[in-house]
Amino acid sequence: MEANYKRTVAGSVGAGMAAVFNASGRQYYILEHKTESLYHHAGESQKIIVDQVELGRDSACQVRFDEAFETVSRRHAAIVREGENWKIIPLSQTNSTIVNGVPIRGEQILNSGDEIRLSSRGPLMGFIVPQGKQSLVSSIGMTERLSLFRQQALRPYKRALWAMAIILIFAIGGLVTWNILQAKKYDQELQVKQEQIEQVQQDLVQSDELINALNDELVSTQAASAVERARIQKKLQDAQAEREVLLHNAQILRDELQSAADAAAEAGQNVAAAQDKIDNLERQLQEEAEREAEKAAKEAAKAAAEAAAKDAESASKIKHFGTPATGTQSQAPAKKSEKTIIKHY
Repeated sequence: MEANYKRTVAGSVGAGMAAVFNASGRQYYILEHKTESLYHHAGESQKIIVDQVELGRDSACQVRFDEAFETVSRRHAAIVREGENWKIIPLSQTNSTIVNGVPIRGEQILNSGDEIRLSSRGPLMGFIVPQGKQSLVSSIGMTERLSLFRQQALRPYKRALWAMAIILIFAIGGLVTWNILQAKKYDQELQVKQEQIEQVQQDLVQSDELINALNDELVSTQAASAVERARIQKKLQDAQAEREVLLHNAQILRDELQSAADAAAEAGQNVAAAQDKIDNLERQLQEEAEREAEKAAKEAAKAAAEAAAKDAESASKIKHFGTPATGTQSQAPAKKSEKTIIKHY
């Protein structure tokens, strides 16, 4: 039956975003719940602001019913916007979808005031389209719209969002590990470059000492032969050239050292930023888990209270049915008195 139906991100998330941020001219409808259930009170009016919702027992359904409704399928039916109208599409292969008391075999346009029942013994709902300005999503407050967006647009993809968040945590964790390894690598490079610079500085000191010694020797050999003076001057030129090379190498090493220091600092910043992202995601997941746990606890408490109320009601009925026997016995003397009076006359 669901061959022509497919859940789409545009119909839920896209429509939800439009309802929140571009609500002008968009209409919504109401599902009036007429059957008490774990997730919906009888008389509750559920506003639907997205273009596509599913009804059933599955946790991804925006209109969800509990396991007590055995004849309601996991994904029982869908209500989808079609132009300016909404249509209902039966999704279940085994359990009927009923509109105004008649089971439908294919999609059907809904009119305001129609009644929808999921299977013959399932929950009953009224389909209502508000009139006038009240039919516009813009008439709903922003806080309520955001809440409806979370419930209706994100619910079908909740599991996927959780999975993506966990994958993202692992991905960021991998990035953190990689950056830590890179930081260690840069630290090692920094140490090597520092040692190389220290060695060059020592070589420069020795070169300066050699140049000074050669200058002294050149001064002291003023009376020496031209050949000896030329030899000393040649050694002095070579020492000065070597010193220039050492200075050039020292500058290169300083530049490389600065680059490695910058890269190490950037890796450290990346580690810190990635760690912050992981902390934020973990906190959000924890808060979501706490909200879900609190919601489950409330639902369990509600179910327990309803069960206790039903037990009390049953006990009251049993007690009530036991009373008439006593009343009948008390009426017997009265009937006898009536007979006595008739006999007397």
